[in-house]
Amino acid sequence: MSTHKILCNWNKNMQFEAHDLQDHKVKIDIGKVHGGDGAGFSPMPLILVGLGGCMGVDVKLVLDRMRIDVKKMELEIIGELDEDKKPKTYKKIIINFYFLGENLKVEKLERAIKIAEEELCNVSAMLSQICELEYNVKLKEAD
Repeated sequence: MSTHKILCNWNKNMQFEAHDLQDHKVKIDIGKVHGGDGAGFSPMPLILVGLGGCMGVDVKLVLDRMRIDVKKMELEIIGELDEDKKPKTYKKIIINFYFLGENLKVEKLERAIKIAEEELCNVSAMLSQICELEYNVKLKEAD
C-alpha cells in the first residue's frame, strides 16, 4: 500500500509548518482578519497549489512525450467558493494555462491537458468529484 505522510507542527498563533519526510516545508496560516498573521498559505488556497502543481507536472510530461517544445508554461488557478455551504467548499475551479513557444497548436495543448486530467493527475481526479473544473489554453506573446 502506498502512502504519503506529512507532519504539521504548530508554531505560534495560527501558524503551522507542514513538512514531508524529505523536509520540504510549507507555511500555513490564516489572514489577520480571522486571527492569524497572514504568514503563509491559507488551507483552501493550498488545495489550489496542489492542483496547479499536479496538473503542471502532468501536462509537462505529456507535452514531452508528444515532443511539443514549450518555452514557458504558467498556470493561473482560480477557486470559486460556494458561500452558501458550511463548511465552504469550491464550487468551481478554473485553470488557465499560458504557453509560450514556437508553432504551438492550441488543439495539441488542449489534448495534452485532457490526457493529464483524465489519466494522470490524482488531484484533479479527487477535486472533480466535488466541484467543476474548467481548463483554458492561452498562447502568450514573447516577453
